[in-house]
Amino acid sequence: MPADKHVPALVVAAYNRPNSLSRVLESLRTAQYPDEEIPIVISVDGGGEHNAELLEIATDFEWPFGPKRLVFHKQNMGLLSHVFLCCDLTQVYGSIVFLEDDLVVGKRFYTYAQQSLEAFGDDSRVAGISLSALWFHGFSRLSFEPYLDDGDNFFAQVAWYQGQVYTAEQWQQFKSWLDIDSNWKVTAADNMHPMFSMFPRTDWFPIKTKYLAQTGRYYAFPRASLTVNFGEVGTHFKQPTSFFQVAVDQHKTSWRFQALDDCLAVFDSWQEMLPDRVKRLIPSLAEVDFETDFYGERDPGRVAADYLLTTKLVEHADQQWGLTMRPPIANLTHDIEGSGINLAQPQAVDQSLKAMLINEWRRHNYYGSKCTGSRRKRLRLWLGRRFSKKRL
Repeated sequence: MPADKHVPALVVAAYNRPNSLSRVLESLRTAQYPDEEIPIVISVDGGGEHNAELLEIATDFEWPFGPKRLVFHKQNMGLLSHVFLCCDLTQVYGSIVFLEDDLVVGKRFYTYAQQSLEAFGDDSRVAGISLSALWFHGFSRLSFEPYLDDGDNFFAQVAWYQGQVYTAEQWQQFKSWLDIDSNWKVTAADNMHPMFSMFPRTDWFPIKTKYLAQTGRYYAFPRASLTVNFGEVGTHFKQPTSFFQVAVDQHKTSWRFQALDDCLAVFDSWQEMLPDRVKRLIPSLAEVDFETDFYGERDPGRVAADYLLTTKLVEHADQQWGLTMRPPIANLTHDIEGSGINLAQPQAVDQSLKAMLINEWRRHNYYGSKCTGSRRKRLRLWLGRRFSKKRL
């Protein structure tokens, strides 16, 4: 019987965290499912001091909703190889919900996965579906609030990893691209944030985001999370963090999805709103060639457009708006007076150290952050605040 991509299998990847595996499996067992057989695969990477305990937990776990398959690796594959092997199971099951062991799912996560597959599974421009709402800006760790349009979803060129849904076609398109572009290193020529070049080669996140940026594809995101990440010690974290703790949607049973062409909340790999979406909201900018820079992270020297719509200080602006309403685009739609957002030529951006410190403080003050930051970061913010007051 052929696999039905609208009935995704559950695939759980585990390594060396027995308490985490028990927790995610219990959240899966107590979630709600349709009256269909739901396969589950528990894949345990080899090695690690708690490997025997993981194998026991996986073996003893009772799954009443369908067939259970166990995959035990004798040798340690590492995170990247393990993730790729798990996602290759899309070719077996038609589609999967892929979960790492440090997650917990909401009770309705599977309903969301099925409905989102119905909405986006056949759009070749959608490369994956996230079960987590991206609520912070990944490069600055400031808050991220997608523009509120008429849908329960938004799109971004960000390969977010806290619960993913893939069809066989989506994953195979990525693997085929990998075969063609064997250069896994993100470079300045890719026009992506410099932070992507700092990730180790063992991390799949940068190369998957490069794939999105180069091929014009996106992940579909919910506005409210269906999973939560516990930020436990592992491959990514040397010490636990509560940074990723968010409220999880437990009760919603249906979602209003916006197709990619209709959605206004669409963001590039910098997590900046696409210029063509800005133009739909601000008709006066329809004929202007610009790039968006509401988080002030773009290097003006690498901007190919004629203008930059930026929160950076500039020496001269063609147009200006305030930076009071949220999200930033609301200041343009309501034509708020001020100088917090500037439409200026890239060469007009003030790149002095003083301006950089003021920019950093103003963005921190506007967006807010859950991160206290290092002592050096706090000093930079203090200096930016002082310079900002003197400038006023």
